[in-house]
Amino acid sequence: MTRKLITFSCYLLLAGCSLFNPAPAQKHAQFSDLKGWSNEQAIATRPALLKSCNHLNPSVLTDNSLWGNYDTWKSLCKELAQTPDRQLKLFFEQNFKPISIAPQEKGLFTAYYSPVMPGSLQKTPEYAIPLLKLPKDLVRVRLSDFGMSGQLVGRLDRGFLKPYGSRADINQTVPKDSDVLLWLKNPVDKFFLQIQGSGNVELPDGKIMHVGYAGHNGHNYVAIGKVLKQEGELENVSMQTIQTWLADNPDKQDWLLNQNPRYIFFSFSNEGAITAQGVPATSERTLAVDPSYIPLGVPVWLDTTLTATGEPFQRMMVAQDTGSAIKGAARGDIYLGLGEEVEQLAGKQQAAGKLYILIPL
Repeated sequence: MTRKLITFSCYLLLAGCSLFNPAPAQKHAQFSDLKGWSNEQAIATRPALLKSCNHLNPSVLTDNSLWGNYDTWKSLCKELAQTPDRQLKLFFEQNFKPISIAPQEKGLFTAYYSPVMPGSLQKTPEYAIPLLKLPKDLVRVRLSDFGMSGQLVGRLDRGFLKPYGSRADINQTVPKDSDVLLWLKNPVDKFFLQIQGSGNVELPDGKIMHVGYAGHNGHNYVAIGKVLKQEGELENVSMQTIQTWLADNPDKQDWLLNQNPRYIFFSFSNEGAITAQGVPATSERTLAVDPSYIPLGVPVWLDTTLTATGEPFQRMMVAQDTGSAIKGAARGDIYLGLGEEVEQLAGKQQAAGKLYILIPL
């Protein structure tokens, strides 16, 4: 989520040819344009925003940044922490301006959640699917060290950096026990945990272990729902319809899951879902965005609809996470929380909407 799955868009394993894509179309707005804007929205979002304040990136928020420079943000963060609840709405209105991002686009807003699934610290006949740690032979190269942006992921082979194995390659390899973080019941649980990027595993004794994103194998993300639609297997794609198809077609399960060559590795976490910004995700306040358009840590306003209920979803959030499928300026993934209650909401979420960024005056 990173949670989250860092997007790699250049040739082979190279992610992003520049730090930011060209600035998307923008339109100045007023706080009165934000339907539902209130002091309660500001109060509810402040805890998440203050967490992000401690993880702002000065290399992104430069003097030439469209989103304000690092010193300005640090000053505003300090003031945010000291402002009484009753004055928070006024604080934002006096210090920020809303900018509508890609106003001519419909936008697309999906959702994710933190699943809870059964697992074990030991391999047993019931728990035989490995959830892997970050491999010791995986090599990451920061291209900024060579005057470029992005990252390469691979492994060393006789002194040369080679692509790391795909999902199919990794699944065909029998791991050492020392390479396994936990054991799960079935590969579908593992796949959707990898899609979410973080989650919770319930051990046989009832203890909950939080697991979070530790890295990936450098391959591009492929949406298996899109594959099923292209193959004529599904017309309406959601997490639930994909899960049903997998249950109805066990003989094709490996084929479908391996259509997504990206493989996520995990580590234990003390705080549940951890975002790409390195802060805990906050239910209904954390938004995953495309960081090549929107910097992590900035407040945003989302105006969309909950697909499952038809209810408006209009609220202040914080751009804290990323995702392999989250591409484009008017694109977002709403974190809805933990467990089965929100699974149905998250799985069905796919709605148009508008996204605004709040930037310093």
